[in-house]
Amino acid sequence: MKKVILLSYGSPEKIEDVPEYLAGIFAGKPVPENVLNENIKKYKMVNGKSPSNEIIKNLKNKLQKLLAKYGDFDVVDAYKHWHPGIEEVVSSLDSDYEEIIALPLFAFKSNNIKKSYETPLENGLNGKNLNLKFINGLDRDLLTCMWASEISKYMYEYDNFLFTAHSLPLIDDEGDYVESLERNSRNISRMLGIGSYYTAFYSQGPYGKWIQPSIYDLLDKYRIDNVDRILVSPVGFLYEHLEILYDLDVKYKEFLSDHGIKYARARTPSDSDEMAVLLKNAILDSTGLHE
Repeated sequence: MKKVILLSYGSPEKIEDVPEYLAGIFAGKPVPENVLNENIKKYKMVNGKSPSNEIIKNLKNKLQKLLAKYGDFDVVDAYKHWHPGIEEVVSSLDSDYEEIIALPLFAFKSNNIKKSYETPLENGLNGKNLNLKFINGLDRDLLTCMWASEISKYMYEYDNFLFTAHSLPLIDDEGDYVESLERNSRNISRMLGIGSYYTAFYSQGPYGKWIQPSIYDLLDKYRIDNVDRILVSPVGFLYEHLEILYDLDVKYKEFLSDHGIKYARARTPSDSDEMAVLLKNAILDSTGLHE
């Protein structure tokens, strides 16, 4: 039997869970009051709950059905900062599993993401003789096609396009991550006949060095290009998440509105059937079970 673990950051189920959620992120250190208040504010703006947990559970159920015809797979979800935790899930496994396939739900290959998810996996595997396969990135043609299909809906009204990914701290080399954003933006634009576009990163942290440029650094370019409306496509994310719903749909939308620019945002693939097929293909490729 093969165990597939869908890995993600995690999100509280309700506003009352936010203090517990942040306590886990801060690993026992006091949570600054401004951070707690800001996060409660974010969740209130999205009706108290991020859609991400439900999306992942839907994907898990679809993936379980898709993989059933290829052998004995057991699909579960585990979270870096919510329940069930990654280390908790892995430590509970027994020797019935011939291998574990760990699949972080991130579009682009990243050293930072790989390290942050490998650590709790390895802690949970301590002393267990289980084969671990780690899938780092889901940057595939099918994902490009999904985004192209979604973005095409906006081409009747929009001529300006911004492709974005969440920024990452520059602790390790993230050349692959940056190149993935550029390559996907280029390929999507080529498929749709988009002549020019912008690329940038968002949600940079307040400390240390992060991948640049920021989406906020583009304002001068927008002015030079006489941009009055823009479609934002967060191609670095696979599913709807608070860092899209708040950082883009609230904060960046307000910023653009203050400068006379209309904002629209392409929807992520989320728990679509195509997304489930993409995950299935990545898993089969990792195990050698090609169709």
